[in-house]
Amino acid sequence: MNRSFKLVEFFSDRKATFYTVLFDGEELTEGDKFLNNEQITQNRAFADLKHYFFNMLEKYGAQQQFFKHEGRQHDMVRAYYVRRGNLRWYCVYWSREMVIFGNGGVKRVAKTQDDEHLKESEYAMRWVNQCIEKALEEGRFSVDYDGKITGITTFNAEEF
Repeated sequence: MNRSFKLVEFFSDRKATFYTVLFDGEELTEGDKFLNNEQITQNRAFADLKHYFFNMLEKYGAQQQFFKHEGRQHDMVRAYYVRRGNLRWYCVYWSREMVIFGNGGVKRVAKTQDDEHLKESEYAMRWVNQCIEKALEEGRFSVDYDGKITGITTFNAEEF
């Protein structure tokens, strides 16, 4: 289901800016839904995931080793994860300086498509990626060297 959405600054520090997605009609952003999910926060990999998340912001930038390609061949959809863990946080990986986080969850199946919530989370980020690519082609979206979005941050489903 393709819905209108807004990109909202989520966390920002010296090395990176992380955004998240707020879909029309929702009160919580997708990133907040992930961080407020008890199954996720109780997972043994959550402490490591959170540790690396804030280290990327403060010290290292968004290192590619923590982002597994999950989307179509040439898109920017990734899953942020920690090795030896089963948490998947779907995102659009733009660069070391900027990532857009969606939702995700605990992966207990071999294929993401076998878990309805994970599949929906990944496909939502595919939609976000598709909208960004179109806005980029039209010159309505860009990211500066600090990872700050310039141009549109609100994406109307009818336009894309």
